[in-house]
Amino acid sequence: MISQLNFEPALVLQNTPSRMPSAFPVALKIFGPGTNKQAIYALRYRAFIDIGVITSRPDALFFDCYDDLKSTFSIGAFSDGVCVGSFRLTFGNGRASNVTMPCQSVFSQIADLEAEGHKSLVEFTRMVVAPELTNTSFRTTLYAALVRAGLIIAHAARADYGLISIHPNLVRFYAAMCGFQTMARAESYPGINAPAVLMGREFRALDEKRVKQNPFFKISPAEIESARETMFAVREAMPVA
Repeated sequence: MISQLNFEPALVLQNTPSRMPSAFPVALKIFGPGTNKQAIYALRYRAFIDIGVITSRPDALFFDCYDDLKSTFSIGAFSDGVCVGSFRLTFGNGRASNVTMPCQSVFSQIADLEAEGHKSLVEFTRMVVAPELTNTSFRTTLYAALVRAGLIIAHAARADYGLISIHPNLVRFYAAMCGFQTMARAESYPGINAPAVLMGREFRALDEKRVKQNPFFKISPAEIESARETMFAVREAMPVA
């Protein structure tokens, strides 16, 4: 584990019922290359098997070649010591000669982004929560906390363009909620047995949308600087493999 930065938001979701505890219910930990991510891989496996988009494996773990690149960071959400949520950020510059994001292996359009002025890219991938969690409010808070932590890390790495590769059924949601625009479609995605739609948006525009959505997602400059000093102290720009 790299660190356990203070990713606790200043307030819980506005629609969280009063019965939820006032203290933030999960601990968010950041994992980089060479760290033990078995708990994250096991959770991913259970979550993706549950929705039927991956092939079963005897080790009951779901990981790929991008997980241990030095340009990849994974967030693990832990409740009572158990991993109940995770989210992965893969960074890159989009060049075909430097494949560090899974979307690059199926979408040639990524290579065009540098010519458009986007040199620091981040693909948000592998977001899951434990399938056995049935409390809707807790699941909502957990998803939101993972997104918020991911945005802090992306800010700290000075990303200027955000990418997601999602199931076609989720395109309208991400377009409406985050303003992502469709870029391309593929019949499969690395490790996933389902079609995928590539969507993207300039990070600054995505950030402005985020701030307007809910005060839960408000991020302070101090939080970004803390993440930058802890995770990217020796780098002047985004991490590259």
